[in-house]
Amino acid sequence: GVGKTTWVKLVYENSEVKKHFMFCAWIVLTQYFKTGDLLKDIVQQLYYVLREPSPEGIDTMSDHELRVEINKFLQQRRYLIVLDDVWNNDAWNTFKHAFPNNKEGSRILLTTRRSEVAKNASIESPDKVYALNPLSSEEAWTLFCRKTFRSNSCPPHLENVSQQILGRCEGLPLAL
Repeated sequence: GVGKTTWVKLVYENSEVKKHFMFCAWIVLTQYFKTGDLLKDIVQQLYYVLREPSPEGIDTMSDHELRVEINKFLQQRRYLIVLDDVWNNDAWNTFKHAFPNNKEGSRILLTTRRSEVAKNASIESPDKVYALNPLSSEEAWTLFCRKTFRSNSCPPHLENVSQQILGRCEGLPLAL
């Protein structure tokens, strides 16, 4: 991809960011996720920060009960939740009610490859959608040379094949 997860991970792991939020959780939503498993994961990550065991009966809680537990836990607390790789609006809608809009400066960061998901998730703040673009030809060439040849240039006898490889990568850093 263009590096969405990498950028968000840099923000999430930044020590200043960690100090700003009382609670942080990172959730990866694969294309075929199990709602209950991910809700339990969120609960466990939140309680882990307090060094407390997860609530009794977490394994038998319904999805609704888990959402209520998360919402209750996060009330009155500043939190950062990352939902990584959200594939569709249904996935976002499954989780959004678990997170209270508690006016404490909390944030939810969501990565997605689909612009309609980003727009739906940011209805209250449409100016907070950031699109990452592929690298320019020059940026892709520089990155490719640094990674492949550990230099800013390519050996002349490999330039043609290097350009063919770059063409296939379409400026996507992960492909380079």
